[in-house]
Amino acid sequence: MQVYFLCKGNLVTIVKKFLRLILSLVKWVIIILAAAEVLSFLLLTLGNFFIYGSVWEGSRVNYDPYTLFQEGQRPTANNPPTAAASPNRRAIWMFGGSTLRGGTTKDDAKTIPSFLAGILNRNEPTQSFTVLNFGENSFNSLLETKYLQKLLIENPTRPNLIIYMDGANECVYFSQNRTPYAHHGFQRLQALIESHRRSFYGLLKPLVAAVNASFTLEGINKLQQTVIPIEADDEDLRRFVEMTAQRYDYVNQQAEFYGAKFLLFWQPILWVETCEVAPAVREMEKDYAINQTRFLAVRENFQVTYEALARRLRDKPYFVDFQNILCSRTEPVYRHDGVHLADAGRMMVAKEMSRVLRERGLVSKATTNK
Repeated sequence: MQVYFLCKGNLVTIVKKFLRLILSLVKWVIIILAAAEVLSFLLLTLGNFFIYGSVWEGSRVNYDPYTLFQEGQRPTANNPPTAAASPNRRAIWMFGGSTLRGGTTKDDAKTIPSFLAGILNRNEPTQSFTVLNFGENSFNSLLETKYLQKLLIENPTRPNLIIYMDGANECVYFSQNRTPYAHHGFQRLQALIESHRRSFYGLLKPLVAAVNASFTLEGINKLQQTVIPIEADDEDLRRFVEMTAQRYDYVNQQAEFYGAKFLLFWQPILWVETCEVAPAVREMEKDYAINQTRFLAVRENFQVTYEALARRLRDKPYFVDFQNILCSRTEPVYRHDGVHLADAGRMMVAKEMSRVLRERGLVSKATTNK
């Protein structure tokens, strides 16, 4: 009897120790995960402040059922009066990310579409141009194309010319997520929308969403962007390039169906310039974040993606390479991140766009906008 109680007592003691061990392990796992989340938050926030000059990455966005999120059309200055209907008026719809929208300026008159409208309407006495700014912060070609579909469905008027200005967001999102479907908020939205029945773990739906929306996972993706190189012959890169080209081909087909023209301007970015810039300007830009040695891998991954896309698209009739159009600058025109532009940079882009439109005969022949 004593042996029985002795064994029973030892068993209870062992079970209690085992439970304490399990609880201790759970406690330390929670502490480690919480510490990783806090550390990732601090690193991401400080990194954003160092690169963008703000604790936020990107700009505020609102949900939209067609395009996932959008701010809506931004007013364009220098358009002709709405009431002044004319058979020679032409409509230009412009799409892109925050650089095209003018996300770094509060002045509606200093966006690329506004500058372009001013140039076209000033120099074309026989025609008038209504330029609409559908650029959206953080958008890439995937979301822009969904947005275009929405506008073609809901808008009774039709464009004569559809312009995309892309490049930066395509490259950044692929570098971070390594998937052709990536966009800003990709994993967060995927976690909320996809079926939780993919795995047993999916039963814990709030936990799945929390993991995919975590700073830790975002930090891992950023680490992938800065540590894991993208090879020129990478299979995921090849798929991404092909699917992006198919997307632009689709937009070109849609434009033709509606009697419009389509142009894709491959945007200038400091990260990928291959031309000589005035030494004084280069000296002023040397302290930009992307020029720092610590961001070498980020820059190289971006360059590989950018160049792969440009090579695939270069022979397309709608493609216009703007990679080096800002090399003649006499002052810094890029902001600290090497992507967004100052007023002078946006004006240079608008002037070059107007030159391309004239060369292609897109702003010289009057066409009725139905």
